[in-house]
Amino acid sequence: MERKNFLKAFAVAAAAGPLILDGCKKESITKSTTTTGTTTTTTSDSSSSCVVSPTETEGPYPYVGGELTNPLNRADITAGQTGVPLTLTFLVVNANDNCNLVADARVDIWHCNKDGYYSGYANQGGGKSFVGQTFLRGYQLSTTNGAVTFTTIYPGWYSGRATHIHLEVYVNNVMKKTTQITFSETISDAVHVSTLYSLGVNPTRNANDSILGDSATDLANETVALVGSISAGYSGSHNIGLAL
Repeated sequence: MERKNFLKAFAVAAAAGPLILDGCKKESITKSTTTTGTTTTTTSDSSSSCVVSPTETEGPYPYVGGELTNPLNRADITAGQTGVPLTLTFLVVNANDNCNLVADARVDIWHCNKDGYYSGYANQGGGKSFVGQTFLRGYQLSTTNGAVTFTTIYPGWYSGRATHIHLEVYVNNVMKKTTQITFSETISDAVHVSTLYSLGVNPTRNANDSILGDSATDLANETVALVGSISAGYSGSHNIGLAL
């Protein structure tokens, strides 16, 4: 299959309700990045705001048969793939209700491995086939605090696209958001020239990506702040704003 062109800060909530919980506001982020050796830390300054996450194309490699048929309800999606560890926490919020938390939302995630390949598909670059494999994809239901946390690896890249991760969110089995996220190029570049990765620096920069780069505002909302290092791994959190 031909590849086609196609996540700031974690909000904290207090009081819980049956489905939508009070007290969470999505934050508007101003980020600064400091790099020392192989350690990169991205910090955030925020002012209160509440926005719907940008909608982006699903991309060519969702779960075969569609994400709602994906049976992989799991927090650890690595499935034996090697790379720099990455832990991502997503908070699902209702931007139409002061970013109150959304419980029991289904969050699906998938991305390529360190070499730029997706599980489940044949005829990828160089004729590679990963049919029957399910690495680096899965889903979870948000907790009463609206959160899901996935353990994975830092994605690699493939020609024509910036480094990215795909996300879909369903409420009561109805799709409410399809989006993509990316990361600071300072971190991506350091990861991609590390010993576990062989592709080198991704020549497609975030701002030049045909999907993520079409709006500077959207790109800022889709860039997830990370903390950590290549040796210890990275972690970050990101709000997914829905219009419910």
